[in-house]
Amino acid sequence: MAVILMLVVLLALPFLFIAALIFAARTEARRDPWRFRITDVVSQSFSTIGRARLPMLATSLVTIALPATALQTALGFDATARMFTMPDEQVLTALGIGWLVSLLVGTLGEVVMIAIALDVLAGRPVQFGPALAQGLRLLLPAILVRLLLWVGVALGLMLFIIPGLVLMLTWAIVLPVLVAERPGIFASFARSGELLRGARWRLLLLFAIVFVAWSLFGGMGQGFALASQTSGARIGSIVIQTLVATLTGAMGAAGLSTIYHQLKSEREGLVGEDLEAVFA
Repeated sequence: MAVILMLVVLLALPFLFIAALIFAARTEARRDPWRFRITDVVSQSFSTIGRARLPMLATSLVTIALPATALQTALGFDATARMFTMPDEQVLTALGIGWLVSLLVGTLGEVVMIAIALDVLAGRPVQFGPALAQGLRLLLPAILVRLLLWVGVALGLMLFIIPGLVLMLTWAIVLPVLVAERPGIFASFARSGELLRGARWRLLLLFAIVFVAWSLFGGMGQGFALASQTSGARIGSIVIQTLVATLTGAMGAAGLSTIYHQLKSEREGLVGEDLEAVFA
């Protein structure tokens, strides 16, 4: 009986967590005068990608999805056995190289996509050239921002998880801030916390929803590979995972840009100088 009761409690925990998040988000929304609606963020993110689908999806494919797929293929990952076929030493070396490539190329791609998304949200025509130039100019500070973000959140998660979640919710839009306003590395972190003040419960609920959706779609490729041992199934698995990674990469950049745009426009408005500064 005790075992059954424990299983019921464990199964109910995710639903209780979501219910608590919804309650906290609704309470926060009633207290905070600034509008921050999850449905608006999701719909505007899809709309942003739709209006710049070629540059956004192509950038995500080249800088995020293909490097990840190439690394997995090079490592000889066997989805059915859930293990690498390469020796451990080579796996560690390849993972280190893959991490560096992801840091450099992935950061460039994310900055470019954020610049494109901000351009779309500002109501201007998409210009890939200026966005790429923006990404190259901001590559080094963006890399430092991502490293500080990763280290800070990782250390916070090690301290009973809660501090890591707080930092993640405080610094979530640090890259859009850096791209749009260019206040400097540390000032970008402070600015992100300033804009997200009073919207963090709703942001946490949004992240929870996105995580569930990503888990469902992200498992499609693995499930396809596990369902069959044929080479065609493995190729199909790689294609599916590449497409999912492409879409999630573009959605991540568009989503964070939309959150920044919505909060800034609600709290401060977007004046002409702010819009021009994006690609100055």
